[in-house]
Amino acid sequence: MKRIITILLMAMGMATIAPMVSMVDNGVAAVYAADAKAKAKAQREKERAKAAKEREKAKAKAAKEREKAAAQKKKDAEKAAAQKQKERDKAAAQKAKAKQAQAKAKAKASGNKQVAKSSAPKQNNNLTAAEEKAAYMEQIAAIDKANAKAVAYNERDIAHRLGFWGQVGYSNLFTSGIAFDNSAAGNPVGFQNKDKGFVGGGLGLGYQLRYKQMLMTVGAEFNFYNSLMGFANQADGKFMLHYGMKPYLLTMIYNYDFSDMQDKLIGGFVQVPILFGMELKKLPIFWQAGLKVGLGLMGQSTIGGTFTTTIDDKELIAGMTDMYSHTLVTDAEVKRPTTAVNFGLNLAAHAEVGVNLDQWIKATPRVRASLFVDYGFLNSLSYKAADGAQDIPTQMLVAANPLDFPTNSTLATTSAANAKVNPFLVGAKIAVWFDLPRKQKATQEYPKAPTPRMGVFMYDENTALALGGVAVEITNTETGKTMQKNTNRQGLLQGRFAPGQYRISATKNGYFPSDTILHTVEVFDFDTLRLPLERIPAPIVYTLCMNIFDVETKEPIEATVRLTSTSDSVALYTAQSADDGFIETPLTEGDYIAHLTAQGYMPKDDTLHFVRDTFDLYMQHIKEGIKVKIENLFFATNKTYILPQSEQAMSDLANFLLENPSVKIHIEGHTDAVGTDEANQILSEGRANSVRNDLTKRGVAADRMTAEGKGEREFVADNDTEEGRQLNRRVEFTITDVGDEDIQQIF
Repeated sequence: MKRIITILLMAMGMATIAPMVSMVDNGVAAVYAADAKAKAKAQREKERAKAAKEREKAKAKAAKEREKAAAQKKKDAEKAAAQKQKERDKAAAQKAKAKQAQAKAKAKASGNKQVAKSSAPKQNNNLTAAEEKAAYMEQIAAIDKANAKAVAYNERDIAHRLGFWGQVGYSNLFTSGIAFDNSAAGNPVGFQNKDKGFVGGGLGLGYQLRYKQMLMTVGAEFNFYNSLMGFANQADGKFMLHYGMKPYLLTMIYNYDFSDMQDKLIGGFVQVPILFGMELKKLPIFWQAGLKVGLGLMGQSTIGGTFTTTIDDKELIAGMTDMYSHTLVTDAEVKRPTTAVNFGLNLAAHAEVGVNLDQWIKATPRVRASLFVDYGFLNSLSYKAADGAQDIPTQMLVAANPLDFPTNSTLATTSAANAKVNPFLVGAKIAVWFDLPRKQKATQEYPKAPTPRMGVFMYDENTALALGGVAVEITNTETGKTMQKNTNRQGLLQGRFAPGQYRISATKNGYFPSDTILHTVEVFDFDTLRLPLERIPAPIVYTLCMNIFDVETKEPIEATVRLTSTSDSVALYTAQSADDGFIETPLTEGDYIAHLTAQGYMPKDDTLHFVRDTFDLYMQHIKEGIKVKIENLFFATNKTYILPQSEQAMSDLANFLLENPSVKIHIEGHTDAVGTDEANQILSEGRANSVRNDLTKRGVAADRMTAEGKGEREFVADNDTEEGRQLNRRVEFTITDVGDEDIQQIF
């Protein structure tokens, strides 16, 4: 009996405790479930924040790369433009210089040789780029040297001139050395000459060399000189000669007065001037000095004037006239025949200063006006009196008629035995000079430079080994012309390209494509570009582990998992989880989307950022009142148009509804707080209806769906941040009816 009571008491205790234990268990389970839900939510928030941070980081990096690329592009463009301008300036300068040289040559001398042309060296691909460049530069250096010499020769400050001149002025044949007293002993008889100048001048033809400012003139000229040599008596005014017969010797004095008589001398000389001088830089003034070597070409002497003879005799009362042997002549006019005079070598000093009249007289010849002086400092007289010649007074005495003395020149008397003649000419001179054509040396044209080579060397970034078979694409940014060539076994590619800017990129299997770079090919640019390629690393495979749970009961679920990349919808892996909800598969690191389907549960898409993690995924059991956000649904900005990248999400939702024909849903559209309430309300309604219409087109009955726009009223995140506004822009649906069927048996 006791045993029965004990058993009953124990049964009663167990009955009392069991509900309590059950309540405790249920409470603990609820606590764990809430904690798990909170953790899952925190994890999702953390992942979303991390993803948003990664997106911002990626955007910032992309913006920075774009700025860098734009700056580099601008820099390259500026460099290319500067180089092109430099080349154009150089070409223009060379062209102008050559044109100027040709113009000078053509202007200064007709019939100059054509400018010599130099042929460019043949492009020899057997030569290395450096050897070809060296050969070209050597040829350019040789042409530069030759052209420099030719230009220096052609641009010498030198002129050759031919010209003629005329000169006129005061001339004199300065006569000296004529004896005043040349009479016999006791009879002082003689005369003294006094020179008077007269007009003289000449004509000349010559050659002049001007080098910089220096002048040298040579030529030939004819000058003539006029001189009047006046007779002069002794100090008492007369020449006296005592004459008489015995016993009247010395009582009769003959007086000869020829103070009004003169000897006119004319001399002509052919001379060779050798002159040196200078033209001033800033003033149109020049000067010359030198010697003139001449030779007498002609000479003549003519005596004429008034001659008077008187006789004084102490024995006579008056002077006698018309004597028998000597006719006494008073103021008789004397005109002797012209007598030739021989002039010999003349060496004269010359000095000249003048003005260039080019700026006033606009003519092709160069006109010069100057003042000059010539003085012969050697004795130019070669005429000598014959032996026994007498002076003029003596001849008068012995002649039957004193006016018939035989000598017709004072230079032929014994008084002129030691006479000297020095020609002198001073006056003005006009010269006209013509520039002679100058011989020009031809200059050579520069040969066309060989087409520049551009070499590309591709190598592995890690090993630095050459890469053959790399497809290199080279595009001219100006013409758009593209060429593609592969590197050889040594990783080299070489070609000839016109100067300009090129865009270069390279691809090879197993390597990341190279970044496109800009390279400017310039004249004489023979550099080889070294471009690395980064090998695509072999993917590291890890094991992806996933646990599929019921979001409410936390019980494992047998579910089908389909993995796709975030960039496309191609299935990478599809598998069925075990009854404990666990699934694993080899997978590389990356971002994936896990599409979950299970009988009786809402299909779900979870974005996985897989490194080496184990993911706990939760699915919602289908029942009335469940609200689900449609993931990966995208609309055009501020539009109701569903973008093509939403295809997978809409397809999955349509399949779910088609597989569960008893399920009805209510679709809600939500917006962020940007814009007016009215506009956001209209936008949310339009997007909800767009989803409903799309599902209708896919075969879902329209009466199973309702649509509503909530505008910005029911936000789930902060509208002050972009991340929050992105979460608020969403489309959700709520299951409003599951029908009478067992929803778990639909699949």
